[in-house]
This record gives sequence, structure tokens and C-alpha cells, in this order.
Amino acid sequence: MANFTQSMCMFGVLVGSIVFGFISDRYGRRPGVISSCLLQLITSSITPFCTNYWSFVVVRFGLGASTAGTMMSSFIFLMEIVGPAKRELLGCVYSMPLAIGYALMALMAYYLRSWTNYSIGVALPSIIYLTYVFYMPESPKWLISVGRLEEASIVMTSAAKFNNIDLPSSGMLSVVETLAKKGKAEIKTQRKATYMDLVRLPSLRIKNLCCCVVWLVIGISFYGGTQYFGQTSINTFLSVALGGLVQIPGLPLSAYFSKRFGRRVAIIGMFVINCICNLLLVLPDAWFYLKLVAGSIANACGAAAFSVVYVYTTELFPTVARNMAMGASSTTTRAGSMLAPFFGELNVLASWLPPIVFGLFPVLGIVACYFLPETKGKQLDDHLDES
Repeated sequence: MANFTQSMCMFGVLVGSIVFGFISDRYGRRPGVISSCLLQLITSSITPFCTNYWSFVVVRFGLGASTAGTMMSSFIFLMEIVGPAKRELLGCVYSMPLAIGYALMALMAYYLRSWTNYSIGVALPSIIYLTYVFYMPESPKWLISVGRLEEASIVMTSAAKFNNIDLPSSGMLSVVETLAKKGKAEIKTQRKATYMDLVRLPSLRIKNLCCCVVWLVIGISFYGGTQYFGQTSINTFLSVALGGLVQIPGLPLSAYFSKRFGRRVAIIGMFVINCICNLLLVLPDAWFYLKLVAGSIANACGAAAFSVVYVYTTELFPTVARNMAMGASSTTTRAGSMLAPFFGELNVLASWLPPIVFGLFPVLGIVACYFLPETKGKQLDDHLDES
């Protein structure tokens, strides 16, 4: 039942990736962020008061869907207002609270042994959304891509004033119009993208397929390996806490290697380390401390790969289809994370099977990375014919 509940939560993330990906690309990043944040606030608040198993499963499904929306839409928004030189840093900074929260979950679970109290403790941080989510502007890059130039000008003027940057003498609207004309076609002739474009256009089809494979591998090896390691460890609280703590230094290192060697090389390197460390989990419990270190490093590499692949995927696709591409990729990683708990149950056949499975999947991700172009320092495309 526990594995089914976890799988339903991840199924919610899968559905949320598609739904909020569509909302964010069609109606704007701001509506995508606001709607998903409100859904997360509602579902997390309801969780402690579920009176039976099936109501709990339904709420967990909604919570998973909202989590996909908040993470994906907010990250796309941030990527579109940050220049190429700072994208690696953004991936690190964005993922850092996730690592800290991961470690704090073990601390909360240790002191809040009742699931009701634990659910309340996990739900409380969602209230923070109310302090800022309604005040966030729309992404100026998205506004420009859909031809809403005056609104983009207002947002960019406000940002310039906030950062004490002198406005151009010709006015911000003229700057926005210049940016809009950089596309190969006029904004008015640009049609809205659909999910079919990710399959119909050859260049996007290859990118989308390879990204889906990479995200699937992360979903299985990272989520599956982490969950399996926590469940089979002698000290679950220590294993989970350490798994979160080692991500904190791992994320800055991933940002450095991504900036120094490129996105593709960084992801391949993390897959190699993740593969080796997951395979070491076949060792008997007498080697507990070695397994603890190996499992923690595998966890850190999985999280680091996630932070880089988030940046990488957004750089590979144009603005009009970026959220949908992220949604498609995120869908595969959630499918992988839904399957991961059942791979962990292979230990009923042989104790060495789960680590072998979680260790070999990264090899598939390495192969997929070879077919993707490097995007380090690349300007984000806006339209389908630019990709």
C-alpha cells in the first residue's frame, strides 16, 4: 500500500507536468505558478485531516500534481529572466532549498512520529506562498514571444527601476520592439506551439526523445536508489539526513562543472558516479559505513544531475514550447519514479537485484546525452523555426 501511495503521488506529478506545462505556455508563466501554488497550499492543508486511505491517496495525487507545477513553472520563469552567464548558478541556487528540505524531513520525522503531526509540519511552509506569489510579474520573454510588447515593456521598466538601471533614452518599448524583431518571423505570424510540435519537427523530436530518456533515468536511479537505500539502511533517519546534506556541497560543484565543461559532460560525469555508487549498494550490511557513503554520493549525484538537466532542457527548446517540453520530460521522470518503488521490491528475488537495476540505468542516460547538442552560453530561442 505504501508503494501504491507513492506511485499515485508521482502519477499526480506526471499529470501536473502536462497540465501546468500547457497552462504556462498557453496562458503565461504567472498563471501557471499561481494556480499550482494555490493547489499545493490546499492539498497540503487537507492531508493531515484525511480520514481513510483512499482520501489520502487522492490528496497525495493532487499534491504531486501541484508540486510539478510549482517547480516547473517557477524554474522556467527564473530561467527566462536570467542571462546565459548565470544559468549554472541559478540551477544550483534553485536546487539548494530542495536539498535542505530533504535533510530537514528526516529531522521532522524523527521528532514528529505521528503521521498527522508530521503532515502538519510539512504543510506549514506552503503558507509562505501567500506572501509573494500574487505579486510576481509575468515573464517578459514570454510576453515578447506572444506579441504582448506593451506589457513586456512595463515589466522590464519596473525591473530596471528596482535595480537602479538607467532607462534607455528611446524608451523601454523601443527596446522590447527591437528584441521582438530579432526572431526570423514577425510575432504576428507566429502560431502557438502544441505538444505535437515536439514530435512533428525533426530537430525537436530528437531533443525531446533524448531528454525524456535522460529524465526517465534520473527518475528511476535517483528516486528509486534513494528510496531503496533509505528503506534498507540500518539507520533510516541518518541515511536520509546525510543524503540531503551531501547534496549541499554537491550542487555548487555541479554548477562549476556545468559552466567549465558544459551541460552534457557534467551530466554524463554524474551518471558515471551514480552508476558506480549504486552498484556498491550490493555490499552486505557489514560494510554499512561504506554503503552509507556510496548511497549518499549517489543521492548527491542524482540531485546534481537534476539541477543541471533542468537548465539543459530549458536551453534546448524555444520559449513558445519550453514549458511543454519540460512537461514532457518531467512526465517521463515521474513515470520512472512511479516504477522505481517496484524495482526496489526485486529484493524478494535476490538482494543484489535492485542496486544492479538502479546502477545500470544511468548507462542508458549516458547514451542519450551523446545525441544532444551542447548549450553552454547559448541564447534562448523564442520560436519553433529557430530550434
